[in-house]
Formats: sequence, C-alpha cells, structure tokens
Amino acid sequence: MKKTILCTAAAFAFAAMPALAGSTTVEFAAADGTTSVVVFNTDGTATMDGGEAIPYTMDDATHTVCGQTPDGDLCATFDETGTDVGFSTGYSNTAGATGTAKITAVAE
Repeated sequence: MKKTILCTAAAFAFAAMPALAGSTTVEFAAADGTTSVVVFNTDGTATMDGGEAIPYTMDDATHTVCGQTPDGDLCATFDETGTDVGFSTGYSNTAGATGTAKITAVAE
C-alpha cells in the first residue's frame, strides 16, 4: 500500500513508518554521527528539523519511502517498519547514507 510522506534534501535523514497516527516522530542517526528529526503527518506531509512540509510516498511491501525535496527525489529503504515508540531499524538511502531510524513519539 502506498502512502504519502515527507522527505528532505538532507542526504542522510529520511524515513517512513506505516499506518501513521496523527503524526509519527522519527529520529534518524546517520552512520557519520549526524542526527535529524522527521515528523510524518497523516496529511501526507513531513517536516525535517522544523523545516517546511514536503510530500512523501511509502511502499509498505518494500519498506521504502520517497519524498520530493528541493534538490530532487530521495528514497530510503528500511530493514523493517514499525509503529510503536521505541521501535528502531536500520536504513539506507539513494544518496548512499546508512544509519538507524527510531520512533520517538506518536500523536493521534
């Protein structure tokens, strides 16, 4: 099932979670030590580190989220997907970055 989700131009911080509540907040810790916080909203937009909202899509079958950033499309693929606070999984993106994504908050 496809869902709309936010993505940003940052090459390392970008993720997706299925079956979103009102919003799901995800902290991305890249292998290079940088972190970003992305809030995925049920309206099909997401914001990164308080920036402007952008649209995203989520393919649950492949655990891949793609977003339209100002610098072009960026996709991230997750090892697994989850919905609960504390859930953590690895990710890699089309910019070559890898790291860990962790759900830190869920709001209805």
